[in-house]
Formats: sequence, C-alpha cells, structure tokens
Amino acid sequence: MTDINNLDIRTHIIDAIVDVFDTMVSMEVEFFDSEPPDTTGTERMAATVNFAGSVVGLITIQVPSEMSGLMMAAMLDREADEIEDEAKIRDLIAEISHIVGGNLKSALNDDGHQCVISMPSITYGTDFTIKSLQMDRFERFIFTHQENYIFAEVGLKSEQTASAGDGLGQTEIHAQLDNADVVKIDALDLNSRVSETIIDVFDTMLSLKLEPADAVSLETLEGIRNVGSVSLAGDANGMIRIHTGDSFSREMAAEMLGKEVEEIEGDEEIRDMLGEMGKIVGGNLNSVLTDAGLMCALSTPSFTIGSDFKIEAHNMENFEQLAFRCGKNVIIVELGVKVSELVQAGSRQGKDIPALDDKTTHADPSAPSKQEEAQGPTTTASDPAETQASKTPEDLDLDLLLDIPLELKVELGRARIKIHKLLKLAPGSAVKLIKLEGDPVDILVNSTLIARGEVVVQNEKYGIRVTEITNRMDRIRSFGI
Repeated sequence: MTDINNLDIRTHIIDAIVDVFDTMVSMEVEFFDSEPPDTTGTERMAATVNFAGSVVGLITIQVPSEMSGLMMAAMLDREADEIEDEAKIRDLIAEISHIVGGNLKSALNDDGHQCVISMPSITYGTDFTIKSLQMDRFERFIFTHQENYIFAEVGLKSEQTASAGDGLGQTEIHAQLDNADVVKIDALDLNSRVSETIIDVFDTMLSLKLEPADAVSLETLEGIRNVGSVSLAGDANGMIRIHTGDSFSREMAAEMLGKEVEEIEGDEEIRDMLGEMGKIVGGNLNSVLTDAGLMCALSTPSFTIGSDFKIEAHNMENFEQLAFRCGKNVIIVELGVKVSELVQAGSRQGKDIPALDDKTTHADPSAPSKQEEAQGPTTTASDPAETQASKTPEDLDLDLLLDIPLELKVELGRARIKIHKLLKLAPGSAVKLIKLEGDPVDILVNSTLIARGEVVVQNEKYGIRVTEITNRMDRIRSFGI
C-alpha cells in the first residue's frame, strides 16, 4: 500500500478529466500549468463528491456557468440557445464529478486504500468558496477550453491520521446484507433523531439553547452564509448540511473556544466548529442507519462560505429542511438520505461497497438472525445445511451445485462512443471496437471473467476455443459462493 502522499494522483485526475470531457461532451480540454486569471464574481457551478473509508476527503470540479450550457449543448448535439433546463445542466456536472471521483476511488482501492464515494452535491452562484478540513494531501488542477477555465481540487486524508469520526475505521462496510433485511428509510424517523442531536450539541458544546422553528427560507440568512456538510456513502447515501449566518457562526465559534467574538478572525475557527458539529450529527445518524442494518461510511466535513450560492444534492428526491432559533438567530439543517441503488436492486457483490480493511470483522454466519432468535433454534450443530454454510469455498461439496444454471457470455469487445454519435446510430452504422482482429475474446459467467478464447466455426456455427482460464477458486467465487 502506497502512502497517500506518494500516490500518483495527478495522472489519474488529468487523464480522467481530459477523457470525460472528450467522451461525454466532445470538448478538448488542456491541462493548464500556470496561474489563471481571477474568476471571482463569475457565475459558476461546482460539483463535489466525498470519499469515506480508510481514505477520507473530497474532489470538486468547477466550471463557468456559461461553459456548462455549452457542454450540455455539445452532448446533445444542439445549439446553446436551445438548452433551457438548468437542472439537467447541473446533473451533467454532477455526473462528470462522479466519474472522475470514481476513477480516483478505483485507483485508491487498487492500491489497498478501501473507500467509497458519496453522491455528488452541486453548488452554484457567483460568490462562494468550498473548503475542507486539513488534509494530508491537497492538489489543484486547472484546465482550459478556449477561453474558459475548469478547476479541479482534490483533498485526501489517510484514516490513520484522521481524528475519530473522520472516516469509518470502526464501522464495517460489508456486502452481505440480504435485501429482505433492508428497512425503509422513511420508517426510521431520521428528522427527529437529527433534531434531537442538533439541540443537544448546541447545549453541550456551545451552552446555547435551540428551539425548533417553522420552516424558513435560506434567504432568511442574509449576507455571508456558512455551511458545514458531511456525506454518507455505502448502503445508504446522503448528506447533512448546517447553514448559519456569518455573525452567529462567529458567536458559536467563540462560545466553543471560550473566546470573545472579536477574537474570531477569518473562517478557520468557524470551519472547525461547523466541522465538529457535522461529525457529531453525522455520526449519530450513521449509528441509526447501522443499527437498522444499513452499513455506511461518514465523510470528512466540508465547508462552504459565501453570499450568493445554492447547494443541491444530485439524485436526491427527498431533502428535508429543519429550522431552529436561538434568540433572533436562525439555523437551518438540510437532511437527505436514500438507500443505495445497489441495495435496492439486491445486487451486493462487494464491488462498489468493499470491506474497508482486513481488520474489519463481519457478522458470524453461524450466529442466529433476529428472526431466528424470535422463533427459537431450528437447526442443530449437526444440521447438514449449517455445516455446509460454514465451509470455505475450498471445502464445499460442488456436487450440490452442479445443476445450477449459469449465464455464460462472450464479449467480443467494447467501445466508447460520444452521446451525440450514439443518438445518430441507424441500421447500417458501424461501431469500432477497442480490440484488434485476432485478439482473444473474454468469456464471462455471471458478468465475471473466467476465461479467454478465440472465435472458431464448427458445423457452420460460431464457437469459442478456450485458450486461457482463471484458476479454480476464482471460478467458484464468481458463482457468488
């Protein structure tokens, strides 16, 4: 495992951004290795994804709003003035950040740093800055397209140096949960739990009394606004955002640090205060979800400050807003949580939700479930079914499995195609595959590579002659055993 400071982040980020702009929106962007002009006050969009697990952090991709419209037009092969749906433009920026973040996550996973990424959040407006708590590694990348500048910022922190609550060192992300055990988010009453935690945090940390209030608009927080955010990733995805006005934020930081308000200069103390609150509230929410059987990781907090911006969670249909008052001051908490699509589909094979490390302890497969405890024991230690379930793949009697049907596919090749070209496909169109004539083809069982071979013709029918095969245990594991 490579130390986080020695990872080749630059290559992954630069290649991923150049590639995704070319493939998705048919735009050539170039890495810009100089200081760009000041873009303060320009309308822009920023998409952020958070990392959680043995590595915590975030990646933010920011583009001018004018360019984002051109990107959408290029993707759909339309004129820029035909693009009117700003929500879809924001979705596009979110998807780009998710692809780039996923690329970096894969690189981290391959190096042994087990982590997951959150759903993207979108910040847009003319006056805002996104910051994170102190990172082990921070990189800034600049790209150009014509006269437009694209910014990418990456901050990463190893869990070994993270404070408690930054990552999920003590909590497991597993892939063994049966879909029948997944509870509905709506049944957990998360709003009440978050509300209670916020009130308690203000009381114990800041000695300030909060009272629940009727819903209010974010526009109530006039002037400079500070927002502390934490994300959840894993079986459940979501985000918590705490919005406060700048003046009250300084009062809160002063109370926490035992200082006078006048001593709170800059935003570092405010960032730390909101970050600590976000970790406590997010950790409490994470415990609720974990107790319900939904294993999640909590990201490190991020911090947004500005006077003209909005934040949205990508692909989050239900985002609740809780309001509180402390005297004349208003605090607004936004909460959104949804069950992961992997869990909803029952497709949990440990590919996108990995175990964090070898130290993670999974539930004992021999321990009775809650349902079994309620019904009483149904098997004994000598039960063949129990004995079979406790065996490792090496010990399994494969005779019991030999009649199970499996889906075998042969993949001739793959291709990457731009969306506007995809929309133009018609009968007679040819798509070039990224594979040369004579190259071996992949043989997959249940979407898992088990062998390679070459195409042959036997009795006027196509077939595959196997030329290379994976080892026996890898093939057994591909069956989901």
